[in-house]
Amino acid sequence: MVTRKEKSTRKRWPIAALGVALGAVIGGVAVLSNALAVHQASAPFELDGNPTRDGAMDDWNNVFNLPLPYPTPRGVPTAGDGESFVVDNATLPGGKELSAWSGSNKDIDLIGTWEYKAAKVVPDKDNITNAYAKAYKVGGFAGGDFPGHPAGVHEHLIIYFGADRFANNGDAALGFWFFQDDVGLGPNGSFIGEHEIGDVLVQVDFVQGGSSSEVQIFKWVGSGGNFGALQEIKFGASNGAEVCTTDDTACAITNESPTASPWAFTPKFGVDNIFPNESFFEAGIDITALVGEVCFSSFMAETRSSHSETAELKDFALGDFDLCSVDVEKTCLADAQSPVVDPVNETFQTKHQVTINNDGFGAIYDIELRDNAVAAASGNTKAKVCAIASITGDGVGMETVPTGGTVFPNNTTFLPIADALPAGGSVTVTMMCITGENPFTNGVSVRAAATTGGAQTVTDSDTESDQVPGDGLAQCTKTLDTGLKLLKFCQGDPGESPDVNPLYQAGDLSVFLNPATGYKPEVCVDIVLSSTTSNQRMVLDPNNGGVFTDSDLGNLLQDASGQPIVITLEPMGSTGDTYTVSRCYTPTAPDGNQTDPGLATYSDTVNATGRGKINNATAVATPKTATCKLCPTCPDCPSD
Repeated sequence: MVTRKEKSTRKRWPIAALGVALGAVIGGVAVLSNALAVHQASAPFELDGNPTRDGAMDDWNNVFNLPLPYPTPRGVPTAGDGESFVVDNATLPGGKELSAWSGSNKDIDLIGTWEYKAAKVVPDKDNITNAYAKAYKVGGFAGGDFPGHPAGVHEHLIIYFGADRFANNGDAALGFWFFQDDVGLGPNGSFIGEHEIGDVLVQVDFVQGGSSSEVQIFKWVGSGGNFGALQEIKFGASNGAEVCTTDDTACAITNESPTASPWAFTPKFGVDNIFPNESFFEAGIDITALVGEVCFSSFMAETRSSHSETAELKDFALGDFDLCSVDVEKTCLADAQSPVVDPVNETFQTKHQVTINNDGFGAIYDIELRDNAVAAASGNTKAKVCAIASITGDGVGMETVPTGGTVFPNNTTFLPIADALPAGGSVTVTMMCITGENPFTNGVSVRAAATTGGAQTVTDSDTESDQVPGDGLAQCTKTLDTGLKLLKFCQGDPGESPDVNPLYQAGDLSVFLNPATGYKPEVCVDIVLSSTTSNQRMVLDPNNGGVFTDSDLGNLLQDASGQPIVITLEPMGSTGDTYTVSRCYTPTAPDGNQTDPGLATYSDTVNATGRGKINNATAVATPKTATCKLCPTCPDCPSD
């Protein structure tokens, strides 16, 4: 039966600190001896012929969150990352189950030729009821402990696995497959997925009540092996219920007496939730020692009609066993290149760092990256363009980035990053983006395969968020300024540095008596409106809160015919950052109704309010007043 793995909330790969005893073994300068790989007290799991935790190390009940004392009814196992639990009960009418072999299937056959059917498994001794597996990264192995291993202290992938069966009245011939590909059930009784070089098969045989036992380890080699596509790499035999290889890289054991089951179990003979002797089987294997660095995607327990490697298969339990894993983290960087605003095109340039980590048990392949936010321009929304600027790190066959970068064509296309990434390795991808967003909240997805050319089912995604410390959105948000400055001069006033009158011309008069109006005073002023921000345009729009008025000239946000106008100021320091008005008006009376021409002055004030073109934030200019004299000061003017 195939089950979907349920996610656990427990810590991922909980093997680095399994208590004081293990910590003392693998910590500091101490190293775990090769001979203590899977079975001795320093191992992370109790391989003792029962499923219940007895000491500080793990056992099946706590692996699957089944606490003691066991309740009635039993709890439901919960499998997390690096764990698998497959229920293989007869759930169909007539005692049938979905996962029974159909025809003459053998371990030496290609998966594509295997067949399954809904049927009752016979004989009962070959009927699997549950199957399970748990992976650990165990540290502290000495450098060079096996050919091809690192020179320094390193980790090994060790897998513990097991199964229980419906009846114990007969010899037990079990097999346990660990597949790199995603093997599953297809339509019409077929299997999907295929063998990859390095798949592992562990065959365990317990004969005559456990009086004679064997364990054999095979590696799928495709051809040229001891048994065609299978190559035997380890063998162990004993005269008891426990059997190990001579170097203890693989061990198997069965229960010699009735023992409690942590999960629901109904035997053919005996008491519910009690495993009769030789009904529960568990084993451990040091994968790294035997086949090197590899990660698996699927797990299968099976039974055979006899102890032969070419025997006909009887029952199977197939489930996920995701040991391949990838983690991607994305953050926005702040430096001279990011964030940068283009005030003319109203876009922002940002730099992003994407870190792809292989945090699984073996190498991953065909690593590809997608940007989830890039998009073409639409309506008033600007295009979101991102490109890979560089790729560095531990990847094998990393892509060469051309000058100008590699542009993501859309938000659905994955771009190749590296051919392979070893366990523990990382790749850093630097991206440059140009968008109309500030900040650009962006996300990426990564995908990889467990084998070269395999299905890219090893995935992860990350989205930058202002809720996540270190994601860089705060430091990658461009601070946009808004500001307006007003200057007002009587036309005869050249101003003083730094506030000079750019409209001043020699001979200009501030106030004159206009003969066309019966010699009424005419007041002439110059108004200068400018932007004080260099990172965006400033806009005065009467339909969006814009104000540009003079107490005597009136509304300056309209043309001569009275139609509204919009004033746009370019960023400070560029052409178009200033707007000027030069006009005259006829006052109703001098200030304070002064009747002495020598003392008559005329004052008026200008105001301006605008908004930033990009951020739409309001800016209010400091109002400016100009006071113009009818009789300007001169040497011949009377003092009183």
